[in-house]
Amino acid sequence: MNNRRVYQATQRPAVVIKSIRKELSRTRKRWKRVDPSTPFQELLTAPRYQPMTVEVQGQPFGIADSLSFYWSYQEIFEKEIYRFDCRSDAPRIVDCGANYGLAALYFKSKFPNAHVRAVEADPEIFYLLSTNLAQRHFSDLELIHAAINTTGERVEFHCEGADSGRIYPLAQSSRSTQVDGIKLEALLDQPVHFLKMDIEGAEAECLCQTRTLENVEQMFVEYHSFEGEPQLLDEVLRKLKESGFRYYIQTQFCSPQPLVNPETYLEMDLQLNLFARRPRD
Repeated sequence: MNNRRVYQATQRPAVVIKSIRKELSRTRKRWKRVDPSTPFQELLTAPRYQPMTVEVQGQPFGIADSLSFYWSYQEIFEKEIYRFDCRSDAPRIVDCGANYGLAALYFKSKFPNAHVRAVEADPEIFYLLSTNLAQRHFSDLELIHAAINTTGERVEFHCEGADSGRIYPLAQSSRSTQVDGIKLEALLDQPVHFLKMDIEGAEAECLCQTRTLENVEQMFVEYHSFEGEPQLLDEVLRKLKESGFRYYIQTQFCSPQPLVNPETYLEMDLQLNLFARRPRD
């Protein structure tokens, strides 16, 4: 890997603190689905976008936002949406949009010998990612500070302060910064047992343009549709089908009545979880 993409932490970046008013209605709806026995429930009422340290798997874990961490933990460790079967005890995993490192912790808990390549674009979130994982002394872990895009060139990244930063314009962005870019196919230069993509809208074009998808056995993709912009779901599904995958779809966010009462979240009108795998012999 080019060394310019590997972040060398010399000092802690300034912490992003910003409120998102549109999150309130979504949070109220999620409250109705909360199981009172789930961990970290105190974070549901904690102030947002405040840096804090929680305990994950018995060790300190730094986060920048309470609410987004809570829901990420529920999805990753409680619902296990990234769970996959593998014949190898040392699978190669590519984590695109690694955030604080929860997914990497999950993968390492399931496959201690896994080689995990984790990519995160937000400089401040990447600092937390690198700090959280460094203290666990994992082997076979590669952290890359870059934004995945179709050109591999430097790009403007819009920070949100939690898990929703992206390369596309963001009205509620706390700030923007230039970061190195990397193409998806550069991350798939050898066989990959599991690909996870949660890169806030860049997934469709990157997937459709990659020429190394044949190296991937299974994947999870969070698909994002932006209000007023062309929808690319059909192209993504066509790419998966033509590449030999069987896919499954779950709704992550959509208005209950989109034809008469459209709703958006961070300018997105639809989020889907896509799961794909190749038929086994």
